[in-house]
Amino acid sequence: MKRKKKKEFEIGDHVRETTSTRSKRKVGEIVAILQDNPGDPTIECVEVDANELTPIEGSMGELKRFKAKRSKLKHYTPRKKLFKKKVVEVGCYIRHKRGTSIKYGRVSAFVHPDGLYPNSYEGEYNGRDLLECVEIDPKPGLLQVLEADGSPKIFTVPGDKCKLMKVIDVDAKGNPTTAIRLDIPIEE
Repeated sequence: MKRKKKKEFEIGDHVRETTSTRSKRKVGEIVAILQDNPGDPTIECVEVDANELTPIEGSMGELKRFKAKRSKLKHYTPRKKLFKKKVVEVGCYIRHKRGTSIKYGRVSAFVHPDGLYPNSYEGEYNGRDLLECVEIDPKPGLLQVLEADGSPKIFTVPGDKCKLMKVIDVDAKGNPTTAIRLDIPIEE
């Protein structure tokens, strides 16, 4: 008969209550493991914000604490923060692939398909507005591509046909550099 492995917790781990008498379960950082019961010890935690993992203060400025048995806790990972969806904003760099041609651009504005005022400026990008982009050269420096008359080349694309690109602004040693470039995968 196999025995179920006990949950191993260490000081500094983030945990969440599995059961609670209140509607909201507490999230905490372990600060002490009490040896009151070798089979199911009591764990003392500082309560933290579930999204930002910052300590929560009480009304008098002290840190909120709680105690729970090991069997009533589980490891906690802030999934909303880790798997946060990337948001399109003015100034973001994008890649637009159409057939075999690839264009890189920097978002300069949002355009409503019907010519109305786009509401993506008030909050987050709504997914329906078109992206108006200034075409850029993906080589280090990210210079604008210019028309024959010297004005920047502008193109408009739907947001679902684009991929957000990461900008690398540090060198191999981690020092800031002025030769910024796009993080383009090798297969391109």
